[in-house]
Amino acid sequence: MRFSYFCNYNITYFLDNSYFLSYIKNMNFKSGLKNLLNPFSLLYLFGFLFVSIELFFKLSGKSLCQTEGCRIVESFVKGGEFVLLLSGVALFGFLFILSLKRKAEYFHSIILLIALSIEGYLLGFQSFIIQEFCLFCLIVFSILFISAILRLIKGRKEIALALISFVSVFFITFVVNSQINEFPSSQYVLIYSKNCPVCKEIIQYCKQMSISVETIEAKKVSSILKTLNINSVPVLLYNEGHEKRFIIGAKNIKEYLLEKVTPKQEGGEFCPIFTPAECK
Repeated sequence: MRFSYFCNYNITYFLDNSYFLSYIKNMNFKSGLKNLLNPFSLLYLFGFLFVSIELFFKLSGKSLCQTEGCRIVESFVKGGEFVLLLSGVALFGFLFILSLKRKAEYFHSIILLIALSIEGYLLGFQSFIIQEFCLFCLIVFSILFISAILRLIKGRKEIALALISFVSVFFITFVVNSQINEFPSSQYVLIYSKNCPVCKEIIQYCKQMSISVETIEAKKVSSILKTLNINSVPVLLYNEGHEKRFIIGAKNIKEYLLEKVTPKQEGGEFCPIFTPAECK
């Protein structure tokens, strides 16, 4: 009886001892900290903060990404940049939670597969269609790609499917949009239609003024025009090295040619075909 009482007393005293309790708490803290600071959770935490900061900047009318590619990509997404940013915040937040759960490894890989497939399309779109790159998109892709490589090294063989999916979607984007090879690379390109009288008038004017404009029929680049949401001709593309721009509509093209391209005439010897009333 005395022995039982002695054991119970000592066990109770040991459990109540503050040193023992602090040791247990310290062990749990170290274990949790080690789990929190794994490479995947750090990557996803960085991605979450990066996208969240960009979202905050966008709400303030600013942006971390100053490249033309960022603005072009945003313009093609339904809902604009906020849909992309909110999706990014949700993606990295979800991946961060999954990276802390060992039992969610397979589900973790599935989310990466879906994310890299979407990135394959976005990068293919930038590489083969608009030929402008979104710096923000490249950073997001880099985070996901590094995570996939680390998981593959770790022995998660199913992640190879995510990399294969990314490469496949990336090159399918080129095959599906093969008309990009049809698009001329001249300084001035006029997209026209045979049954467009104004198009013929613009072509005649360019010849008269010796303006080197390459022409291409709209049906040959119809998929590009649909991608850019251009539904009418004529369309003038000018490439001035640092700047590429589509000028849509006969009125806008006429104004551009008269103001930017047409050389100044002296003595009133030349009458522009767009403004014959000025010659009377």
